[in-house]
Amino acid sequence: MTTDQVEQPTAPRPAGSGGLARAWIAVVLIPGFFMLAFALGYVLYDLLGYQPENDDAPLWVDLVVAVLVLAVALAPCAGAVMYGRQATRGGDRRGRIPMTIGVLAGLAPTALTVVTSVAGALD
Repeated sequence: MTTDQVEQPTAPRPAGSGGLARAWIAVVLIPGFFMLAFALGYVLYDLLGYQPENDDAPLWVDLVVAVLVLAVALAPCAGAVMYGRQATRGGDRRGRIPMTIGVLAGLAPTALTVVTSVAGALD
């Protein structure tokens, strides 16, 4: 048997080794997904026959649009939290930074959407 055919042993990877990189990638994607969610909201209102600036859409339209917009906006935030937590559990405390950014960035559009939907329903 030649040395080309012998498998070289590899060192085991730490549990959270890829989580930190993925968490930071998710953080970098957050602004792009926010813009995409904003555009999606306008497109959905238009497809359903309403103008978002007129505030004449029924509650069900507002809820459908809000849920879909939040799903798109929160996707990278959830990824940053999930992968940051994975890195932290693997022993890399640096995972707390993207995890915190993901939580804070996710709270802003959620609070804004809830307040806007409730205010629109009360009018």
